[in-house]
Amino acid sequence: MKHTPILLTLVAASASAAVGVGSGLNYNRVEVGYTNNDAFKGLGVSATAELANSGVLVSGSYSDLNGKGDLDGLDGHETGFGLAYKFNVGSGDLAVGLGYRQGQYESDIAVAQGEQKSFGVQYRQAIGSFEVSAGYQRVRTQLGALAVDIFGDIYAVDDSISANVFNVGARYNFTQNFDVSLSYVIQKDEIGGNGLAISAGYSF
Repeated sequence: MKHTPILLTLVAASASAAVGVGSGLNYNRVEVGYTNNDAFKGLGVSATAELANSGVLVSGSYSDLNGKGDLDGLDGHETGFGLAYKFNVGSGDLAVGLGYRQGQYESDIAVAQGEQKSFGVQYRQAIGSFEVSAGYQRVRTQLGALAVDIFGDIYAVDDSISANVFNVGARYNFTQNFDVSLSYVIQKDEIGGNGLAISAGYSF
């Protein structure tokens, strides 16, 4: 029992030291990019910030999209928000968080909207001037649409889909502030299908 205070002191010292150890990765960044999946292609802007070095990450995004394939002519925009907390894991970081995305779309014969809620994890690690990342999300997507056929009849669609989404990415940092990133997403066709995105970013 006499050794208990010493043990507690060592545990507290180790925990204190761990708090000061971090990956050194910067999460304060804005980017512009192009995305292309089985359903849509388009341009977007997004930003992420860490609140006062607390490990809490907030993010937001906006995209203008054009439909492809069966959705050709169905154009619209999407906005998204995210909240996460990052943990240092070895030489990288693991972020755990929630996301929300909402979209509005329309064509000559249809109006549609979608809402997506997600929970996921994302790992990020630097390797010299390069960075790699990988993540998983469980998403629930609510879709709704009104369409008019050639006879003037109106059809309504309301559907809800739960699915797994996986992503991998790579980034090259030209300088401490400027980078270019490439990412690939694997997901069901019903929520957009597999997609590729490229972006240019500025870290501050």
